[in-house]
Amino acid sequence: MGFTVSWDASEVCEIDTGFGYRFLLLPKNHNNYGESLMLHFMVDSAQAWHDHFESVELCKKFPMTRTAPPTLQPWGLLVAYVWDPAGVLLHFAERPDTDARRQDAGESSSDMSE
Repeated sequence: MGFTVSWDASEVCEIDTGFGYRFLLLPKNHNNYGESLMLHFMVDSAQAWHDHFESVELCKKFPMTRTAPPTLQPWGLLVAYVWDPAGVLLHFAERPDTDARRQDAGESSSDMSE
């Protein structure tokens, strides 16, 4: 198909389509499609997104939803997690050096709209 593996961390790898899109693959095939699906969003601040999920009480509004604070992953991204009610895993990831560069330039660290 012409896709390339950007990185592989044994439990997850990133596939680059070569035309501006990337997606993550897990090594397991689940019977439940939702639990097999992962969506990955590159953002300016994973912490700001996590704080936003907390402030809007996402888990209270959707009781089957879970969140986890940003964690630095072995492949170098800082990732905040959301599991939706169907089990779909959402990654809100930033390159940690991006935040430092933005603050050096005097820009805001928030990239989401209300």
